[in-house]
Amino acid sequence: MGNSMLHVFRNTPLGRENLMQSAYFCKKTDDLRLEVYIPQRPQFTLDLGGDLFAVQLDTSYTRFPKTAETHVAEVMKSAPCSFGFVGPHKHDVGTMPHLPGEWAVMACPRVVSEQSSRIGLGHLGPKVRGLVKSATFPVFIPALAYKEWNSVTAFFGGSDLGALAVKVALAFSKKANVPVSLHTQLDGITRDKCETSLASAGILDDVKGKDISWRLYDTGELAENLYDVPHDSLVVVGAAGYNVITELVFGSTLEVIQSTLPNPLVVVGPRCKTPWEK
Repeated sequence: MGNSMLHVFRNTPLGRENLMQSAYFCKKTDDLRLEVYIPQRPQFTLDLGGDLFAVQLDTSYTRFPKTAETHVAEVMKSAPCSFGFVGPHKHDVGTMPHLPGEWAVMACPRVVSEQSSRIGLGHLGPKVRGLVKSATFPVFIPALAYKEWNSVTAFFGGSDLGALAVKVALAFSKKANVPVSLHTQLDGITRDKCETSLASAGILDDVKGKDISWRLYDTGELAENLYDVPHDSLVVVGAAGYNVITELVFGSTLEVIQSTLPNPLVVVGPRCKTPWEK
């Protein structure tokens, strides 16, 4: 499971777009296997490092069950990556289906517990935010329509979680054999402090490599500078930090990015492990 992507299939045209992007992601990163879960019930749990995380789906996920597996197979015919169907490993009568939680990546649309009409730039549902908070893997949020990517862009603002996001971006770019760039908005932070953080994370030498572009902005607003992100880039960003009552909150950087960029997005939470890291 640790070398696989989990995808919960929604048997709708939008669900097809999301599945196509997950299949492309697995193909692009060379050796990820796509594991597709077709829910029979609108709830299931994930075992995330010993903690059970309850997922509540909207009813569109359980509609048209007779054609769901056929539709998945049709999409995967043209996707040159290995795939299979995953089911609950514990499903006692009267309990929610229970899935393992050891994944390299999990695909998740912008909303799962609300109707798909709510999906749009600037809206990430509460269950998606909760998943990012608890997940031990990066969460892949597909673009609104199928979109290929030919580079990886990581956002880094000097924090430990930002450095972890850079690690994840480096791992994806290496597997996909595509260039990676860093974008830093110098708002209350200096390049020296950023380099100290990267050095502490053990990746400063990687970032200073000749094949990596690091763009630092000391003028303009973040939203304006996002125009420099290539349209065909996979964007990787850390979720942010904690508020005064120690709950994970999405920082202003992520909120601006997810409400502005139409790119496919990977969000890294505080419990996330770098894919393929031993």
